[in-house]
Amino acid sequence: MKNKIYYSAILIINILIISSGFYFIQINQEINLNNYSETINTKINDTVFSVNESLSKSDQYIKTANETIENSNSAIKKLNEEKTTLEKTNYETLAELLEAKSKLKDEENKLLKSNFELSSEKEKAKRLEAELSSEKERAKRLESELKSEKEKTEYLKTSADKYDDLSSKIESQNKIINNIQTPNSDIVENTKRINNLESITSTRTWPSVISSAKTSVVRIQNSSNGKCSGFIFDISNLNHIVEPDTYYVLTNNHCFPKTASGSRIYNNIKITVDEKEVIYNATLINKYANLDIAILKFQSSKNLDLLNILSDEEYEKVKIGTEINVLGYPLGVNVLRTTKGVVSAKIYKSGIADGIRYSERGTIQTDAAINSGNSGGPVITLSGDVIGMTVTVLRKANGTDVEGTGYAISSEQLNESISCLTPPSRQKFVSGGGNCKYLPN
Repeated sequence: MKNKIYYSAILIINILIISSGFYFIQINQEINLNNYSETINTKINDTVFSVNESLSKSDQYIKTANETIENSNSAIKKLNEEKTTLEKTNYETLAELLEAKSKLKDEENKLLKSNFELSSEKEKAKRLEAELSSEKERAKRLESELKSEKEKTEYLKTSADKYDDLSSKIESQNKIINNIQTPNSDIVENTKRINNLESITSTRTWPSVISSAKTSVVRIQNSSNGKCSGFIFDISNLNHIVEPDTYYVLTNNHCFPKTASGSRIYNNIKITVDEKEVIYNATLINKYANLDIAILKFQSSKNLDLLNILSDEEYEKVKIGTEINVLGYPLGVNVLRTTKGVVSAKIYKSGIADGIRYSERGTIQTDAAINSGNSGGPVITLSGDVIGMTVTVLRKANGTDVEGTGYAISSEQLNESISCLTPPSRQKFVSGGGNCKYLPN
């Protein structure tokens, strides 16, 4: 029994001890837990404060960052605008560069072409220089021969004068003898014949000359809207063989219309002879573009009248002041017109017509009225022969209006050009002492 109480007391004491221990442990744990909670709360509060402070700073940073981003966006937008402007400028600059490059290429091509042409001209100049040197040598030989011929001529002239004087004396003696031997009736008849011939020469008038010449003047219908003239001439006297039923016409080269490229049109040429409605188809034989001369031909079974061109010897005898008439169809009229004037001058000159500068050529200046359409028409003397071919008229000189200054290509120049027209005629002309200064082109 005692043992049970003892063991029970011990058990109760142990239980109390254990319970006290647990109590103290629990109180200690609560204290520790409270301390730990306080520590945790303090740390949490510190952390929250730090987080709040950090968040505040972050908000400030974000605000600053947003401002920076906004500024950056503005800067980017401005940069994009500048970039667009720069790209546009670059594109325009590139386009200008390409255009300048193209122009530079064109200029380069032109320069190459000019260099090529210059090289060709240099070669041509060398050939011409060589030919000129050869011509100079030939001129020296000819000058020497001419001097020799002059000496011979002087001798022959002296001899001829003596011969003429002797012939005159003999002729005078023969006349005396014939008068003695010839019956009076024969003397009277011969005197009448001589008087008649002198009368015919002295009574030749312009109306009769023009009436005779007009049948040889033609209208060129396929040139300058039909406002050009020409004339049928005798080519057989100028080293040419005439084809059967073929007639030859002289006119100006500028009478034929130009294409857009600047070349002239020589097809479908039609001419009207002597104001009549009969129209002939003509073709170009050849031309001297540098002299403004063109030679045509056409076929006709009719016997048409020809104009004779004065020989060089006859041309030299024509004096300043000699009366002439210009024939043609000015302003496209259908009826022949003529204007009277005089030979104002016989000169060698170049000139500009139809925008082209022509080579130096034998020229006649006249005060006869010349108008558009007279070009290519004949200028005739009282003998009915051609002394020139109408070519141009001067209206202004150094800004001053002028009158009575027309020009015609001289018969001397026409004779040379026609004689040099073909290789056979040229050979005959040169072999006879002529000189082909220009060749057809």
